[in-house]
Amino acid sequence: MGLASSLTLHSSTSLGDAMQMQPSTVRKFFEGKAFEDWKKARESELKTQAAIVDRLNGVIRACVIVAKTVAKVG
Repeated sequence: MGLASSLTLHSSTSLGDAMQMQPSTVRKFFEGKAFEDWKKARESELKTQAAIVDRLNGVIRACVIVAKTVAKVG
């Protein structure tokens, strides 16, 4: 069930179709270059998202500093 569930999550294969596949075939999918390339692309996407969040946090921190400075002056 575990391999079939993983195949369903990582491909457009339905759970029923994945359950009918031979485990060795599913393993070949996960050991193949296409899946490795997909993992690398996904990792790159996650790194990009993390970089965006870090930059937004920096902007928020800067806004807080500006607001505190304006409040002290005003």
